[in-house]
Amino acid sequence: MICQKCNGDFSEAIYQKCKTYEGIDEHHNPPEFLSNFLKESWSGEFYKLCRKCHRKLHDEIIVILNKKVNSFKLINSEYWILQKMNLKQIKEVKDEIYSFTLEWMKNENT
Repeated sequence: MICQKCNGDFSEAIYQKCKTYEGIDEHHNPPEFLSNFLKESWSGEFYKLCRKCHRKLHDEIIVILNKKVNSFKLINSEYWILQKMNLKQIKEVKDEIYSFTLEWMKNENT
């Protein structure tokens, strides 16, 4: 499989339990965990991303979530950031993350 961001070929990647996996992940846009918090069924699109690109994208999502809650200290857990947000904030950030992800996927410099 090919990463839709970096175009890396991970066709030969084999998952081995208890070892670092270097294959392809499926990213939900908007992230499925936001729909879970809103108790909505998820709808959106999928991206096939290598583990490295997927981690980079979620690092950016964590920054967006922290800004939404005006956190003075970086909270490095999407789950715990969402615990500090109300439903209105989660709905707003869901749209923001969706748009951000579309641009991030198009931008070759990220």
